[in-house]
Amino acid sequence: MLRFVGVLTRYLEKSMAQARYDLLGPGRFVAELPELGLRVEASHLEAARESLQEALEAWLLDTLRAGLTPPGLEGAEDPVRTRFLALTREIWRLFKESGEVEGTKAGAVPAPSTRVQEPSRAKKAPSLEEWLKGLGIQVVKKPQEEEEKEKVLTRLGLFLGDRYPSLEKLYERLKQSLSTKRQFELSLSEATQEEIANSTQFCTMLKQYALLTSYHYKSEERRIRAKASTEGWVQNFLTGGWLERYVAERLRKFLRSRNLAHEVAVGYQVTLPNGDTMELDVLLRVGERFFWFEAKTGDFQAHIAKYAGLKKVLGLSARESFLVLLGMDKARAKELSALHGLTVVNQANFLDIFQEVLEGNAA
Repeated sequence: MLRFVGVLTRYLEKSMAQARYDLLGPGRFVAELPELGLRVEASHLEAARESLQEALEAWLLDTLRAGLTPPGLEGAEDPVRTRFLALTREIWRLFKESGEVEGTKAGAVPAPSTRVQEPSRAKKAPSLEEWLKGLGIQVVKKPQEEEEKEKVLTRLGLFLGDRYPSLEKLYERLKQSLSTKRQFELSLSEATQEEIANSTQFCTMLKQYALLTSYHYKSEERRIRAKASTEGWVQNFLTGGWLERYVAERLRKFLRSRNLAHEVAVGYQVTLPNGDTMELDVLLRVGERFFWFEAKTGDFQAHIAKYAGLKKVLGLSARESFLVLLGMDKARAKELSALHGLTVVNQANFLDIFQEVLEGNAA
């Protein structure tokens, strides 16, 4: 009997793995299995998933009760599955003959009902470029990096972003050296083993891909000596481009894990309605909602007023406009958010705050 139960469990798990999720608006998540005609809505993503699971279970029982074979269970190649379907049909036949399924006796088994919303015919959400065009904003340039190069830079950005607390000293020295274009030194004599391991590994990666033209580490001195490349794209990446990639990739991975339809754009060069040109670090569409992220690794004070104004041009709320500041402490970020009408976060907590906004739990 346990093997028969496994047939149902595997079918439910396989079906739920094909589920599609979308965000229609604040507090409006939809979950669906289009092949089965199942669609539900809920105020939170997890609630939508649970409702879809319940609808799927009810639909499966209805299908088996009707003597039908659920899609995906056809065929006789699996003897356990074949025996399970035959046994299920026989059980429902006996119930029906005894009148229990029809509810003519006490303890009747009611037929499960599946309350599923009719698929909506909502207009397809515009792409990011279409959305900008509708605001009178023209995209004049989109980054066109080679695929392999983009993979390497994203990998470097993820390494630095995920380990930033232990790489902060190295990164600050590296960034300072970019203006002088000279070799820099960093003593790790008082560093932890984690800081030493991550710092030497990161420098090795940078040297491997020629973002550092020289790199030496003397273990007896615990001292790093290195020099960064002077190429423009290297300078752009090390001074802040890595953080844009980090934010974008972490958003992609999060949304993929939730099976939410989305679109991410990094580094769009745009012309605003007033003729000003600027770069938008990260734009994001989730379902029918739009978000904007700016990422800064250094001084932000001269730019924050401009960002507050741009938020209005984009027609976004404060909770949809993020300013990611490297190493910013949470208390100060909260104060900056209140003062400038943006959601100010750091590289460590921006994803948590974004999830709260997405699911409608933000204060």
